[in-house]
Amino acid sequence: MAKASGQATSKKTSKSKMVAGNELQKWFNENQEHKDGRAVIMPEGFERLCEALEFDMDGIEPMVLLWQLNGVELGTVELEGWEKGLDEMGVRDLSGLKMAIENTVEAFKTNSELFKTFYRKMFDYLRQDKQKSITAEYAVAVLPVITSNMWVFEKFVEFLKANDDKIKTISRDQWQSLLALSRNLEPDMSNYSKDDAWPTMFDDFVDWAKA
Repeated sequence: MAKASGQATSKKTSKSKMVAGNELQKWFNENQEHKDGRAVIMPEGFERLCEALEFDMDGIEPMVLLWQLNGVELGTVELEGWEKGLDEMGVRDLSGLKMAIENTVEAFKTNSELFKTFYRKMFDYLRQDKQKSITAEYAVAVLPVITSNMWVFEKFVEFLKANDDKIKTISRDQWQSLLALSRNLEPDMSNYSKDDAWPTMFDDFVDWAKA
């Protein structure tokens, strides 16, 4: 037992030295702030990171970066999540991180389960004050960015804009079901049935789209 414990301590120490000595950990140390006693990168610091990586703040890359670094909320990353994310991606410098994020975005095109995990997490990032729903306004702003060239999402955003006086929020079930709908709905929507277990909002959406 003592030997095993010593080995574990040695590995932990070795890993800590590796993390502390890399360019990205140095970047965190220079840009960190403290919130409730925790070391964090706040939104302004996160934006500086995106600028250093040459990511457009209006693109999908900052959102993927936040997700890969285990962000706790929009623009906010804690040290633990930062180190875990970098370790899982196997990167130690800005160029490696930039490539890892770009590769992830590219992988979304062929790895539907990977995109599904990212898409579902986005709902948590868009919630305000831990509300159960997100605003339709947020959905309208974000969906075109993370689901570009996906016709169901494009049509759904148009639907939300056309009904902004009625639809104010999107629930988690509606958000998650929208992805499933996008993968099953035929372009002419002929395979949609109100008898299926879709959220009732989608009944209105399909009626509106057909009209």
